[in-house]
Amino acid sequence: MRDAWNRASASYQARHQLTTTDIHYGPWAPPERTLGLLGDLRGQRVLELGCGGGQCCIAFAKRGALVIGLDISDEQLAFARTLATQEAVAVEFVRGSATQLADFQDGAWDIVFSIYTFSYLDDMQRCLVECYRILRPGGRLLFSLDHPLRDCFFDDEEEELAVYPVRNYFDNQPMQWTFADTGVRMHSHHYTVAQWLDLLRLNGFRLHQLVEPLPPTALLDALWPLDSPYAPLRNLPPTIIFVAEKP
Repeated sequence: MRDAWNRASASYQARHQLTTTDIHYGPWAPPERTLGLLGDLRGQRVLELGCGGGQCCIAFAKRGALVIGLDISDEQLAFARTLATQEAVAVEFVRGSATQLADFQDGAWDIVFSIYTFSYLDDMQRCLVECYRILRPGGRLLFSLDHPLRDCFFDDEEEELAVYPVRNYFDNQPMQWTFADTGVRMHSHHYTVAQWLDLLRLNGFRLHQLVEPLPPTALLDALWPLDSPYAPLRNLPPTIIFVAEKP
């Protein structure tokens, strides 16, 4: 995955053009200023897992948080460091895996945050054990994903969305595709919503909030206009956000 994201980084950043003025939850979801899931961040210690180009880390820092961004990709981190310098904010970026957090102190973090990263991890159990360890009591884990229902409409052979479900919701086999126009092969893991809830519960977390936000109408209109054959895809929940707490 490190090699894949090193190769895909430039295309990813050019394609998404992510802002540093607000914390985002993925391309299909409204930002933090709309959802209001984080509250006052001044003085909060935040670790972002899978920080990519660092845009959320920078937005956290602008709100007064003390932030470290971790990512597996050298190219993504290089982009993040350059961007943080340009934005004149203090963020530490480190290379590493979300399943190996031994360098982070027990009970020292207020928030562990991750956007569209956990589905790429081969050992989600290990990641959650580590997240629980490093969070303080009362600390929060917030992460977003492609909604598991949306996975049912992904056609592996065509590598695009279909207008009817082509994949069994209960199939836990990894999904594989080519990233955009890069030729880079990616894979991600599918869990049902119930399986995600069980993973959190079995690793000590208490679910605080489950969010299935409406996607921005302008995005839906651009991708799947009402007169398009793909208009039924507008009826799917594209993103799911879990807000869990360490009791």
